[in-house]
Amino acid sequence: MLGLMLFYWVAGVAVAAYKAAHPPYTPPTVRFGKLPNIVFPQKEKTTKTFKLELPNDDFPKMSDQAKVYVVYRPGSDLLAYDYYVNMAKEMGFTEEPIKINDGMYEFRNNTLNQTLTINILDGSFTMKYPYINDQLLLATEKVPGKDAAIAAAKAYLEQAERWKPDLDDGVKNVSFWRIEADGLKQVNSASEANVAKVDFNREEIPGEFKIMEADVNSASISVLVSGSSVEGKKILEVAYKYADIDRESFSTYPIKTPSEAWDEFSSGNYWPALDSGDSQTIIRKMYLAYFEPVTLTNYLQPIYVFEGDGNFIGYLPAIADGYSQ
Repeated sequence: MLGLMLFYWVAGVAVAAYKAAHPPYTPPTVRFGKLPNIVFPQKEKTTKTFKLELPNDDFPKMSDQAKVYVVYRPGSDLLAYDYYVNMAKEMGFTEEPIKINDGMYEFRNNTLNQTLTINILDGSFTMKYPYINDQLLLATEKVPGKDAAIAAAKAYLEQAERWKPDLDDGVKNVSFWRIEADGLKQVNSASEANVAKVDFNREEIPGEFKIMEADVNSASISVLVSGSSVEGKKILEVAYKYADIDRESFSTYPIKTPSEAWDEFSSGNYWPALDSGDSQTIIRKMYLAYFEPVTLTNYLQPIYVFEGDGNFIGYLPAIADGYSQ
């Protein structure tokens, strides 16, 4: 009797272990219907041929589906206008804005000589101070270090109520720059610089999927920080573009197989995030990621990323044919 009980117990454990290792297949839910095509910025690319040299000479193993996440947008232009006028006041821009074109408004702070431009359709904005003409900012001895620059940039975004939870655990990159007559020049160290640039990246999508930018050298949220103690000269420039992703609201969609993605990519159907002048490029890495939206859209969608020699990076929409339009 004891032996029979032990047998059933062992069998039960084995079945449970098998089910855990081989969960039942769940087909893609496709709850959002046909998705809009990903819109990449206009960019010319050089004609080239590609050669694939991946680790172990094999395509990466991937699921046949991926999640598509909901992106929230303002409900109406009128509500958005009132909301962003109040946000501008919190940032010190109290005067009535000037309408530049549909959805675009410019605010001035004449006391601090700052300009704030807001797109109320997608919530993106830029804040600028004419630092090129300010000789007092050329000194390098007070350039903030990495931690101080991050703290100052984050404090500014918090004051504007633009700090988001998924920025807390995202990668924060700090680079050092020098103000010159024709603009900014990146330098190697703080000792050569007079400003620091902080780029804020989102936390990765679960599964270690990066959220890739259109500009691989700059995040959608960047802040230029000086060492000045003068109010209005501490934060010299802000570029802010953020799509409000609901990480709890998603649907699964079929994706192209790595082989299908490679065939499409190698035939020239890709977007060059970072191009090279070489006529032939060897692709060394291939992986799934998500594309940070650059236009008004309601979805965060997966892409294939191809990385190769000459710092080449190319993007290809990952959603299977027939599920987007």
